[in-house]
Amino acid sequence: MTKRKLQNAADVAAFAAATQLRSGKDVATMTAAAKAVAETCGYVGGDPGIAVESPPSTAPLAVDGTDPNGKAAYVYVTLTQTDRRVFTRYFARGSDTVSFSTAAIAHIQNGRPACVLALHPSASGAVSTGGSTNVSLSGCDIAANSISQTAITSTGNGSSVTADCISAVGSISVNSTYNLACPTPISNGPITADPYANVPSPTSCDYTGNTNNFTQSGNPSTPAGSGAIRCYSGAANSWNFNRSISLAPNVTYVLENTSANQVASLQLTGGKTITGANVTLHFKGKWSIKLVGNSTIDITAPTSGTYAGLALFGSRSSEVDMDLSGNNGAHIVGAVYSPNKDSDITYTGSNVAYSSGQCTQVIGGTVTFWGNSNFTTNCSNSGTKEIKAAQSIKIVG
Repeated sequence: MTKRKLQNAADVAAFAAATQLRSGKDVATMTAAAKAVAETCGYVGGDPGIAVESPPSTAPLAVDGTDPNGKAAYVYVTLTQTDRRVFTRYFARGSDTVSFSTAAIAHIQNGRPACVLALHPSASGAVSTGGSTNVSLSGCDIAANSISQTAITSTGNGSSVTADCISAVGSISVNSTYNLACPTPISNGPITADPYANVPSPTSCDYTGNTNNFTQSGNPSTPAGSGAIRCYSGAANSWNFNRSISLAPNVTYVLENTSANQVASLQLTGGKTITGANVTLHFKGKWSIKLVGNSTIDITAPTSGTYAGLALFGSRSSEVDMDLSGNNGAHIVGAVYSPNKDSDITYTGSNVAYSSGQCTQVIGGTVTFWGNSNFTTNCSNSGTKEIKAAQSIKIVG
């Protein structure tokens, strides 16, 4: 009976750990969740008696060969505890205790591909549409991690959103302008993991310069080698973009606003453009990126290396708002990624066609759609990481 009780504790502990894995948390967080739940089921072995592995290295796994994530989609939990013998101590001379050990394996499975994700944990309208917005998602979902009762919203009757499905940790408040392939929107769903959460911000530079070196002194087009990191810094009021900029390929550009309390602006007006292939623009500090009039950003993200799939990369520690809604829109292959919870991405698609296997992902604190936007789940030539929403958990061993 004691062993059965401990097995039940292991099963629910593995499930609890898997919920943290599904949310993108680390092993320490998984272990804390597993221990807390196991103890409510009678586990008394404390920290020494619990072990959590993800991905498992010692589990007797029969890994599902159809899962592209392999062992990374599994959690293995073992529980060990020592109990005092009761009746059997009269027969087991010299031994008043007995040790029990049980194990359980949980698998993160299924899930729905998403191409839009709002990371804010509690915002109302974490994903919002309105006006005359026309959003078409081919083979992918919209997901929001907000617990709000209005995590995904729509206003007015002039907009149209076509998607496979929409899901939120909280509830959804949309009208008939949403055309979904799934039977109903998914409310009270699981957290969708940020696929780029473990991508580090650049910490070293192959080249350093000031704002003029980037915005005014010719094109910043002489890289220090393939995969170089070129860094430019200056106070908020020194970032004056007054020309079109052509970026060198295979380079990560770090644009740092050194003002602690002021917002730097990257505002393209009057037909100005920023173009580049296989590049990442990383915005450090507080920023407001905005397209006005006929201006546009036309860049493709690298398809390999540390920053594969990241086209625009906003700071995690500072608010970086991105308003990509100029008349020509933004032609971005890869992820528009601004993960600080207070960052908003306003997005309009581009009138420039995408090649086969190219896609745009939008991941921000909050996401607002404006104008006409088209997304697809086929990202095979974009270097992006997969966004998986509404994944289920199963105890498999």
